[in-house]
Amino acid sequence: MSTRAATNTLRALGMLIAITTISMAPIGSTMGAPAAREGVAAGSSALPSASVGIRSRIPREVSCMRAYVKNPSHHFTNYAPAIGAPEVTDAIHSGLQPCATFTGSVTTANQVAQFNSSQMYPGGIQIVTFGGPGSAFLLGGAPGVPEASYTNGPYVARFNPSTGQQIWRTPLPILSGQWLLPGSMAVVKDGSVNVAIGPRVYKLDPSTGDITAWVEQAMLDGEQKSANLDGFAIAPDRRGTILLKSQNRSTGCTIQGSNAMSGCLADYGPQPDTTVVAVDPVTLETIAALELDQPVTARPIVTAHGKRSHIYLAGATHGVRVIWDPSARTLTQDPTWAPGYLLSGQGAGDAPVMIGQWVIFNSNAITSDSTHICATVVRKSDAQDIHRICPWGVALPAGMSSESPTSFSTDPENNMFFMQDLLVGGVFGVHLNRKTGSMDVRWSRPDWRTSDYLVSMGSAEDRVVSSQYIDPASFSIAALYANSWTESLLWVKQDTGATVAQSAWHSATNLGWMYLPGYAGRMYAMNANNTLSIYLPLRCGHSTSQVVSPPSITLCDTDYSTLPQPIENPPLPPQP
Repeated sequence: MSTRAATNTLRALGMLIAITTISMAPIGSTMGAPAAREGVAAGSSALPSASVGIRSRIPREVSCMRAYVKNPSHHFTNYAPAIGAPEVTDAIHSGLQPCATFTGSVTTANQVAQFNSSQMYPGGIQIVTFGGPGSAFLLGGAPGVPEASYTNGPYVARFNPSTGQQIWRTPLPILSGQWLLPGSMAVVKDGSVNVAIGPRVYKLDPSTGDITAWVEQAMLDGEQKSANLDGFAIAPDRRGTILLKSQNRSTGCTIQGSNAMSGCLADYGPQPDTTVVAVDPVTLETIAALELDQPVTARPIVTAHGKRSHIYLAGATHGVRVIWDPSARTLTQDPTWAPGYLLSGQGAGDAPVMIGQWVIFNSNAITSDSTHICATVVRKSDAQDIHRICPWGVALPAGMSSESPTSFSTDPENNMFFMQDLLVGGVFGVHLNRKTGSMDVRWSRPDWRTSDYLVSMGSAEDRVVSSQYIDPASFSIAALYANSWTESLLWVKQDTGATVAQSAWHSATNLGWMYLPGYAGRMYAMNANNTLSIYLPLRCGHSTSQVVSPPSITLCDTDYSTLPQPIENPPLPPQP
């Protein structure tokens, strides 16, 4: 997740939090009768397996990605041309994956096949990424919430994308007493697996897992062992410079996990200011380093600006822009671009996102007990051109708290972005006017509670959005403490928010970690029990009587009018 803020949620839950009763929107009409489609063929003897996926889709997915990355406006420059999660693919972490296949139907009924791996990854799985349809990698062993039974440290593993079985596993050497929390990783254009954790950057051979290089980056404030390089961004310059920033715990603190960022303040003083580094993509040596004017928890996003790159961050007090000049080999904080994106009472935001010339900030990655999450958009060329929308309103009711452990997600092709709040609940689909910066809410789902990114996939005309859906009946303070809630994977029509497919209820995935698309129509989850799950939506055929096991929430005979319905163009509470 963008801030690794899962334990901020747990801190907030120590308070008396009133969870509102979710009211359902009016029931809509029944969807049309299903017809025979690819996925569940009429008269077929067996349903496609979630583990295998629909392999006939892979050639198109591969060719689509190869074409997609060639357009610099898609922000995949210098990354491997591979489908993946928002935090490990494009440089603006959009959440848009148009080459990923939704193997269900947007007009008829669907069911969802599911496969659970038997392979356990001790210390948990923090990130999954792909180098292509046969190349799947994960970062494990550095959980945001420490596991008392696991002390072996972080590692990278390659796994079989059909079964989750480990192919190789490589431990990462770390400093004695190193602060451990989730790092970041990406597969870059040469196919190597690059990882940042603690103050070190590593490069691994994708075939063998051998560490071919690693370099410790010097922090400009705070202790080396109390820093964690976060947000593996790659500049769109000729060399593919790696751009990273640090998270820091207070000097002298020994608390492990994400909670150290807030839990050390009372006893050890403020966090050190964040260090930003530019790293040579071949040698991993530091090219340039910059100390910011404040600590920044969330990850950066990067975009080209002429021959330079602009790095955008959500600071503790204001938005931050850093300029990377590859010719001069310098990093500079831009004093002319420092917008105040927070309302009174809001906590600092997750990583910003971007649509066109607008940087979109959220809030309350750090829990707020007084003010709802809002979206604040700022023009890149004018930090004074600011617009804001607050779909939940502004003032929180007494006793409630607001937090989202992950960033908003965007579909820049359709000028849409998606807002979520774990503690309050609800998801909003918001349209941005690129010319003026004005925004309007196209739909809301007050029933939808997620701690994760939302991922957009499919063609621009028939796009679906997918994310975690926490079972309202299982959501409680105690369940969040114990990872004992139940959830499913939900797909909705992006333009309306209406459900098109939903998996079976199952045990919790890691708080604040995304379901991510892979190849052959598969979706992956990182489970709280240290395993992987794979999902595959299946179109229903008119003569198909088979039911997936376990039965998904949507089946071929589901009356979709009985499901929770979106509210189209909902009226907004008073705005600031």
